[in-house]
Amino acid sequence: MINMKLSESCPSFRGASKQIPDTKLPICADTRSYINPSFFVAYPGQRANPMNHLDSILSEGCPIVVFQESEENNKISINLQSKYPSTLFIKVNDAVAFTQELALAHVKQWKKSYQGKIFAISGSNGKTTHKEMLSFLLKTVMPEEVVATEKNHNNHLGVPLTLLRISEKTKVCVLELGSNHPGEIKVLCDLSHPDCGLVTNIGATHLEFFETEENVFKEEGYLYYGMDPQGMFFQNMDDVFLSKLPKRNGTITFSSKAKADLTYLASEGEVEINGVLGHEILRNKFLTGSHNLTNMATAWAIAVSLFPDKRGVLTAAASLFRPTPNRSEWKDFHGKKIYLDAYNANPSSMKVAVSGFFEWLQAHKVSETDSLLVLGDMNELGTNASRYHKEVGEFLKQWPHAHCVFIGRYASDYLAGRGSGTCYPEVTKFKGDEWNHLTHGKSYLFIKGSRSLQLESLLGIT
Repeated sequence: MINMKLSESCPSFRGASKQIPDTKLPICADTRSYINPSFFVAYPGQRANPMNHLDSILSEGCPIVVFQESEENNKISINLQSKYPSTLFIKVNDAVAFTQELALAHVKQWKKSYQGKIFAISGSNGKTTHKEMLSFLLKTVMPEEVVATEKNHNNHLGVPLTLLRISEKTKVCVLELGSNHPGEIKVLCDLSHPDCGLVTNIGATHLEFFETEENVFKEEGYLYYGMDPQGMFFQNMDDVFLSKLPKRNGTITFSSKAKADLTYLASEGEVEINGVLGHEILRNKFLTGSHNLTNMATAWAIAVSLFPDKRGVLTAAASLFRPTPNRSEWKDFHGKKIYLDAYNANPSSMKVAVSGFFEWLQAHKVSETDSLLVLGDMNELGTNASRYHKEVGEFLKQWPHAHCVFIGRYASDYLAGRGSGTCYPEVTKFKGDEWNHLTHGKSYLFIKGSRSLQLESLLGIT
């Protein structure tokens, strides 16, 4: 719930059709999901002007509409004011900038009045997984007091919209920060003023714009400098870049390989934690691969550090978490078990996912010959995309008896690295008879690729 009087303090504010009341309302940006009373922000669309489609919510009694000034919108607002005189129309010069400014003012007021905390998560891989795990654990013990980024709405608009969902009840906001261009993490930190943070890892992501992993580190690692310098920061000592960050008050280091404040030892279905939080074993039968178990260990450590009195409940909750759809989840499909991770892909996430898949097969005494891997393009890798796909192909040589299917523009590069496999230019070419032929006799399938390929459609998922 947002104090609407804060609108007047936003630099983008340009005026209102009448006096803004001292009232609190939730925000809405989609007429299809409008619930009255909420204030509506009409973001300019590429295909349609939302100002032409407000009758449905205005007839319901929408109290406030925020719109971006233009000659067309100014005329439309005048007509709507005469038709719906009870609605207040607020004019701004930039609807997105106004949302950011309003979110910043709202967060400052919330922190001052209610001492809430924002835990921000950045990094190349695992941001959404950590966010889902941490918010799940916290919501188990305080369901009405946690706000978290929905889906992967982690950009210049998604972040402020998440912040504007914070209410008087909220104690913690779990915020995912995403970037694919230099400088974006700084913008999001300036918007949210994180109190605590985690940078998951640094990998070859969005190299189309960052060019090198060093530049990825400068971008994703900015959270360390952009958050409260006295706040709690979780530092991944297994990451060659993040391990170089200077330790300061509030830093908690973690590692599966080196000396750290928290050390993890993962095996099938469980992860053992030792260190400053004492000894704990977390068990979860729904997570595949040591990387997902150590992700859970970090989420648990964050939650326990924030709320040490809830430790027992948080430990129990860790066993109940299930992966979100299309992310590291096992699905039963026509008598086969499918490990589906078709939401995103880059070289580092592809390698750990494949390793986790074969860890699971080994733990369950399943032969490589009973498996088939389906790998799609890894997008946004820039000029070295072919080389990265070939590297992943070479990585797959560790499992020579598993058959591989490669799909997309870079299928031949995967094949060049692996030395064997079957290539298809697009998903549709692998459906039907081709799918039936290559999956015949294979009971365990691995499917992963970038979102644009929609590999989940192989299972009839849309």
